Amino acid sequence: MARVLLAILAGSVLLAAACGGEDAPALPPQAPAPIAQLIGPWQPQPFVLDPALRSRIEQACRRDMERGPANTAALVDVRGGGVAVVRMAGQDAGTCDALEITGAGQINGAGGGWRADGVEQLAPIEATELTDAQVGSIGGGSLTVQGWSAIGRAGPGIASVEIEPAGAPAVLATLENGWFAGWWPANVPPDRLGDPALAPDVVVRGYDAAGTLLAEVRP
Repeated sequence: MARVLLAILAGSVLLAAACGGEDAPALPPQAPAPIAQLIGPWQPQPFVLDPALRSRIEQACRRDMERGPANTAALVDVRGGGVAVVRMAGQDAGTCDALEITGAGQINGAGGGWRADGVEQLAPIEATELTDAQVGSIGGGSLTVQGWSAIGRAGPGIASVEIEPAGAPAVLATLENGWFAGWWPANVPPDRLGDPALAPDVVVRGYDAAGTLLAEVRP
C-alpha cells in the first residue's frame, strides 16, 4: 500500500535517530515554534511547543473545564491557525477541542470539548494498537479558522501516526504520552460547528520507526 510522504518522512527521521551509531551524529532537537508560527498558516506537521506556553495552555484548558490541578495535559497539538487541541488526563479527564493562541501569547477558550468526573480508567493497550479514536471540531470564540480533529491512543510500539481525512490533506499527528492528535481546516456551515453528521470519513494509521504500517483505525 502506498504511503503518503508525511509518514515516510516521519519514519525516516525516527529511524535515523534510533539507528545512529558512532558514525552517525545525533539529530539536533527541534526548536520551539515562535508565536508567529503558532498563529500563522496551518501546516500538516505539528510544531514543537515552548514548555512555558504549554503550561499556560494546560491551565487555560483546566480553567475552561472548571477542574483542579490533578487534571493535566497528556497531549497538546499545535500546527498554526492560532489553535491548540488538548487532551486532558488523570482526575476528571476530557478535551479542549480548540483553544485560541493570540499574538500576545494569551490563551483563550474557543471551541467545545467534554469532561468526565472521577479518575479516568483506561483499558490496557497493545504495543502496536491504535484505539479510542474520536473526531472533534475546530472553531468558535475569536478563531478565524474552522475544521476537524482526531484524537486517540497509540501503543508504545507506534513511532508515528498519520491521519487521513477524506477530501483533506494528510496530517502527521502529535504523538505524546501514549496519545495522538491532529487537526485540519475545513469549511463548516454556520451554526453547524461540531455536528457529527458533517464530520468526514477519517482513517488513522500507525507506523513503526522504519515506516512499516502497524495499525489502522477509523474514528
